[in-house]
Amino acid sequence: MLFKFQVMDNRVSDDNETEHNSSIFITNFQNGDVVNYSLVLIKGIITRGNSNNNEHVTCTLKGENYQNKSQWNVYNGEFKMIIELRRGENIIELEHAEQQRKTLQLDYTPRKTNLRVTPVYIVCQGHDGCFQSPPDVDNSIESACARTALAAKLIQSLTAEKLFESGVGRKTFQLEHEVNPKKPECIVFRSNLNVNKARKMKQTELWSHFGRELMLSDLGSNERKFLGFISCTRYKGTDIDKPMSHEEIVSLTEAYAALGGGGLALFGTACMYTWPMYVEEIVPKFLDSTPVNTKRFMDDSGYRGTLGGCFATTLGSVFHELGHTFDLGHTKDGIMGRGFDNLDRVFVTGEKRSSLVKDTQNNFSGKPVQHSTVSLQRNISVTMNVAEPLRVLGPRSKTTLGNFAAMSKSDIIRRSPNVTPITRPSSVYSNITNRLTDSKKNVNRTNGNDSIYWTRNCAVLLSYHRWFNNEYGRERQAITRYLKFDKNKMMIISTAGIRIVEVRDESNGMVLDSYEFTNLVPEKRFLVPFTFSPKTKVLTIVVEDDLGNVLKQTFSY
Repeated sequence: MLFKFQVMDNRVSDDNETEHNSSIFITNFQNGDVVNYSLVLIKGIITRGNSNNNEHVTCTLKGENYQNKSQWNVYNGEFKMIIELRRGENIIELEHAEQQRKTLQLDYTPRKTNLRVTPVYIVCQGHDGCFQSPPDVDNSIESACARTALAAKLIQSLTAEKLFESGVGRKTFQLEHEVNPKKPECIVFRSNLNVNKARKMKQTELWSHFGRELMLSDLGSNERKFLGFISCTRYKGTDIDKPMSHEEIVSLTEAYAALGGGGLALFGTACMYTWPMYVEEIVPKFLDSTPVNTKRFMDDSGYRGTLGGCFATTLGSVFHELGHTFDLGHTKDGIMGRGFDNLDRVFVTGEKRSSLVKDTQNNFSGKPVQHSTVSLQRNISVTMNVAEPLRVLGPRSKTTLGNFAAMSKSDIIRRSPNVTPITRPSSVYSNITNRLTDSKKNVNRTNGNDSIYWTRNCAVLLSYHRWFNNEYGRERQAITRYLKFDKNKMMIISTAGIRIVEVRDESNGMVLDSYEFTNLVPEKRFLVPFTFSPKTKVLTIVVEDDLGNVLKQTFSY
């Protein structure tokens, strides 16, 4: 027994010595970290090696009754890997040349909450559910659901990683299947809307219709935010040889949507054929430099013209639009500006990753860029003093999507959505060289060099948001939840405490000014100063309290 113990002791000692002398360093996680999402991005560096950029790190993921191996490239000493965890404890063993090893333990435990994001694949009446794609791509409903589910996990992981880099912690939302394991990772939703009618509707009309249908269905709940994809989106094609603007491309696309607001983020599927179905496809899909066949298929690549560019830009737009459902407005830069085209750079190392597309809110004609934001919230003055948990304080009706169920056709016309027509740049391919930059400002904001980041106001708002925190116990901290904005005095009063105040341009949702309160004890009163110089006299005040309740109120001055 003594001999066996001695041998084991030497082996453990040798392993510890190897780990201690390892040249592998993980830069964004620590051993024993707990995460509430499954798809993690692990970043690290190799401090020794021949630096020939042909090296790789072998990753072995171990858990109860399973083991998976994968290899990840090393470029200039840097590596990134995307690993899908299983619930509970996960052991990640990394191995590099010369027997260099590193072990990382991560615990995947979803938060206890009923608030969730629900991915749905919407199939219109009379449509077979197959999305538009080249003949060699699986475009079945099953394939669409796999792509949608993986995209949702990527956005969930991105949200957490970018909040972590912002210094507010690795927070994110929970997905439907994490809250209710009996539900699939993507739900197929059969719409009563006829496919031919859907293809004639504008994206705001599609958003309103599907939002109403979802809320009237068995899925309808204030505890869900829907991430919806329309199966029948169709790019009609063109014989035009010259490069087209994004607006021209959209005009040739039926049942197109890229809208977010309230409880629904809605998207078309014309570029879904560029998305991965499996984790091991993520990086190769980002790196795919195959030119888009623009005569037959939609090019939504930020004027890069590649399949990888389409994947990066369209996934980035999902990231942006889902942010609107979490009450985020537009910002001049960052994710809620134009700073999502380069999303591939978050996951990819090496010279093949895309050049930086300029992060700007304006194109060359001076017009705003980006997508539309929709909201069916009514602008009313609100004072609330309630004893029940608040869903949203302020101009929110009975349902998450703005009381769709109670709206008649005349109501919808009278209370038409607040639509901000923000499109992608109208510049064409010949101008792409004018849009490439390695902005030092962006790099300095990211703890890295991928240019993707939350602005400070967005990070603070999300960090206290109800969808990003444990629900149980948090709402019982205050006996009363009183949140009021007195527009005559420009005074905000909150019994729970104020965490962030934003002043936005009502016409386009742009944040003109923001005030964050992140001290341990938040402010209970705040007098809003007129330090901004808006182009419009119609503004929206957005306030979030310590419990994650949100007040939105429009006012004129």
